[in-house]
Amino acid sequence: MKSHANGNGAAKKPTICIVGPGVVGQAQGKAFATLGYEVEFLGGNPEKTSKLQSEGFKAHTRDSFFDGTYNFDVSFLTVPTPTTDGIINLAPLTSASQDLGKRLATRKDQTYHLVVVKSTVPPGTTEDLVIKEIEATSGLKAGVDFGVCMNPEYLREISAFEDAIKPWIILIGELDIKSGDILATIYSKFKSPIVRCSLKEAEMQKYVHNLFNAVKISFYNEMRQVAQNIGADASKIFEVTAKSAEGMWNPKYGTKDHGPFTGSCLPKDTQAFHKWAESKGLATPLLGEAISVNNELLKKNGFHNQTAEIGSNL
Repeated sequence: MKSHANGNGAAKKPTICIVGPGVVGQAQGKAFATLGYEVEFLGGNPEKTSKLQSEGFKAHTRDSFFDGTYNFDVSFLTVPTPTTDGIINLAPLTSASQDLGKRLATRKDQTYHLVVVKSTVPPGTTEDLVIKEIEATSGLKAGVDFGVCMNPEYLREISAFEDAIKPWIILIGELDIKSGDILATIYSKFKSPIVRCSLKEAEMQKYVHNLFNAVKISFYNEMRQVAQNIGADASKIFEVTAKSAEGMWNPKYGTKDHGPFTGSCLPKDTQAFHKWAESKGLATPLLGEAISVNNELLKKNGFHNQTAEIGSNL
C-alpha cells in the first residue's frame, strides 16, 4: 500500500472498510474512527446501515458494493462464522471474499490493498479459502498485488468497544512481512503490545483462547456440582483456589512444552478424587478426560502409565 501525501506533505492515513458490521465489526470500526482513521462499513442490513449512517459513519448495504464509491486501502472481514450441529458455516466468509475479490478487480486505484481476516476460523481457512477466493475472483496474486493478515478479536460482547479501543494484546498473523508491517503500523496508535506470527498460528490461537475459557468454566461448574452435593461452599473453595493454585495466578503455568503432568501430587490426586467422586455417584467427566489425555502423553513420552499405585510424600 503506497503512502500518499496530502497538500501539506503529510502521509495520508489508510482508509478502512469493515466488511460485516456486527458486534465485532462495529466495535473495531468505531475504535479505528476514534483514533482518526477514515472508516466505512459494508454489508449490514438496512437497519444497521441506517443506524451507522445516523451516527455519522459511511455505511453501505452489500447491494451498493459496486457503485463506484469505494476507495479503501484496508478491508477487515468481520463476518459471522456460525455453526450448525457443531460444524462451522463458512458461507458468509466465502461470499465476502468473493465480493471483495470482484471489487479489487474493478477498482481504478491499483495500489496495494490489505485484507485482514478477523472472523474466527479453523486453522488454514485464510490460506485455503479467503486467499483462493479473492485470487479467483480478482485475478490478482496474494503477496504481490494484495496483502493478507489474520487478526483475531478478543472482544467481550458486553464491553466490545472498550475492549477494541484498549486491547490488552494485538496478534497479527501475516502472509508476509509487508502485510504484517502495514497492519502493525495501523495498530501502533493503540499503544498495546503487538505479537506477530503466521496465519495458521493466529487462527489456532483464537481457538485456544476461547477453548481455554470454555474448559475453565466447565471445570469449575463440574467442581461446583460436587461441592453442592456434599454440602460444601463452592464460592469459598474457589476464592481460595484463585490464590493458592499456581495455574490461577501464573499465566504461563502449563503452557511450556514440558510434557504430561507427573510428580507425587498431580497424578495421585486427580485419580484419587475422580475415583472418590465416582464412588459417591458424582460425575466428573472433564477430570476423567484430563487423566486420559495425560496417560496418553505418558505412553507417548515413554513413561509408565500412572494409573497404577502412586506413592506420595503427603
